[in-house]
Amino acid sequence: MKKLLTFFTLATFALTSCSSDDVGPQGPPGPPGPPGEDGLVGIVFDIEGDFTEDNNYSLEAFYEDFTDEDVFETDVVHVYLLTGNDGEAEGEPVDIWSPLPQTRYVDGGGSMQYNYDYTYFSTYIYLDGDVDVSTLNATYTDNQVFRIAILPATFASDNNIDVANYDAVMSALKVNEREVPTVKIKQ
Repeated sequence: MKKLLTFFTLATFALTSCSSDDVGPQGPPGPPGPPGEDGLVGIVFDIEGDFTEDNNYSLEAFYEDFTDEDVFETDVVHVYLLTGNDGEAEGEPVDIWSPLPQTRYVDGGGSMQYNYDYTYFSTYIYLDGDVDVSTLNATYTDNQVFRIAILPATFASDNNIDVANYDAVMSALKVNEREVPTVKIKQ
């Protein structure tokens, strides 16, 4: 009994002798960090390619081919399909970009879809649908242009941006349309 009383006394003393409210003296200031870039760092690039039987009706873009920036598992990738243009502004065509997935209804009553998957090292764009994609018209498979935007994980939540709105994303990233690199994906 005496040992048990001693144990409880020591335990009570140990648990009440320190509190998390005790703050020690402040240490010396650390060295200044390196200067950061102003604004949000996002990566934007275009790819162009053909969906063929040889590439299993898919295109894959590896980020290391387009940028030296690190892409993290927490980053978010959005892909937009160039669906046409709407006149000109300042002598340049005004492109129409539609967010993926995009569904198209084809002759014969079926549908096909441009869709994508991504990892922190590549984006994989593919055709899917309830039709045999090998029978699709070249309009759906040849010379397709996609814009890939890699956004920091906190982009949408911190900036309250509608990431489905292409113009809002490009504006927030301060992307100059004329400076977006385009690469033809080899088959």
